[in-house]
Amino acid sequence: MASTKIPLTLLDPDGGWVNAPVHVSELDGLPVLLHFWTLDCEDCSAQFEAVNHWVVEYGPRGLKVIGVDVTHSETELRDTNKVEGFAREHGLRYPIAMDDGSMAKSYGVDKHPAFLLFGPDGRLKNRIGGKDAVRRVRALLKNLPEGEHELTGQVSDAEEAQVPASP
Repeated sequence: MASTKIPLTLLDPDGGWVNAPVHVSELDGLPVLLHFWTLDCEDCSAQFEAVNHWVVEYGPRGLKVIGVDVTHSETELRDTNKVEGFAREHGLRYPIAMDDGSMAKSYGVDKHPAFLLFGPDGRLKNRIGGKDAVRRVRALLKNLPEGEHELTGQVSDAEEAQVPASP
């Protein structure tokens, strides 16, 4: 798995945010889960319940979840109404950055949905995508100890198979 430091400067606090902007300083020393999705992705929509659950369950343990809605034009990036309505409709409980595709490209994300899990050191721990991504991310998050910010890296197939399909 890649060990490069997360280029969180791509998360621009001055524009393109739904809910509340996230400043890079807020993420120092915390594990971060980036959830890349698009408005028209059915597989992405099916994951929102689980992601909301992780915000509630793992947020107190230090996990910072950030949604990244991809494929916006420059004009759309200035008008967040459509994504704000979508976020309300789906009850999304985490900050959402709007991306014209350049941030996804910088992170090497070319399919949606996709999750990138970064450790507290800012280094990429895991890149997970596709329909079964929720199950695989859940297997990683269950290794986040109570009150600590440590994450283990890869999850074995046997560990993943033991994780239930529900949030």
